[in-house]
Amino acid sequence: MDDHLQHFIAYLEAEKNASPHTVTAYRGDLEELFVFLGKKGLHATDLDHLAVRQYMMDLRRRGLSKTSLARKVSSLRSFYRYLCRENVVAQNPLDMISTPKEHRKLPKFVHYDELKGIFALPDESPGGLRDRAILELLYGGGLRVSELTGLDLGQIKFSLHSVRVFGKGSKERLVPLGDFALEALKNYLERGRPKLVRPAYDGIEAVFLNQRDGNRLTGRGVRGILNRYVLRLAANLRISPHTLRHSYATHLLENGADIRVVQELLGHARLSTTQIYTHVTKGHLNGSENTHPRA
Repeated sequence: MDDHLQHFIAYLEAEKNASPHTVTAYRGDLEELFVFLGKKGLHATDLDHLAVRQYMMDLRRRGLSKTSLARKVSSLRSFYRYLCRENVVAQNPLDMISTPKEHRKLPKFVHYDELKGIFALPDESPGGLRDRAILELLYGGGLRVSELTGLDLGQIKFSLHSVRVFGKGSKERLVPLGDFALEALKNYLERGRPKLVRPAYDGIEAVFLNQRDGNRLTGRGVRGILNRYVLRLAANLRISPHTLRHSYATHLLENGADIRVVQELLGHARLSTTQIYTHVTKGHLNGSENTHPRA
């Protein structure tokens, strides 16, 4: 079955444009299933819906959450769908298994008045100019951390007041930016970034650079930057880069943006993913113009 797993992983990467994180999760889920089957003297091709139910019961006894169970069912369903397509198995044993319903947690967000204090903290040093641009793009554009760290210079479209990003599954979208984000980005590129470039990475196309060596800034680096500013503002605040994305969506909807527009801005494949943000909206959702506090 190792060969089939490797072919499936190659399929995910080449045909489905799956992210490295997704590939790692699928591989781990499937290898865990193979261990369970091996203990029962079964091969992956022997799996039927009864064995799947036994496996799910075993996972529940180990205390896995509904979210984790749902992901594992999704991984197995995709793998056996692939095996059916390749005529390795006759039918998908997951077809008779329903996906555990997840209890969706409401996204955490921060009120704009609290965020304004963070935006005021970065100084005019090269690192400070970079940090302000990072904060403004995470909140002013609702970017995921991976989208922000993956930005290259050619993806910035000042003439269109936007940046071109590649989201989950390498899906491309154009994200409009407000005046605050555009100004912060321009100041960083003109006065900050040139001083962060190092000989070892001369000519690097990454927008955001590590202050230490001039290489592309990582997601871990972005989280560290945000944490430092949050601690300076208030030790009891808990704000992650994704919290800024949640706040971006919540504030748009709060101020009357159309939910389908917000879906497109966030790069959500399903409207139901965006609808969770409507827990804070009371009135009718209409247009999207001038609905962001830092537009």
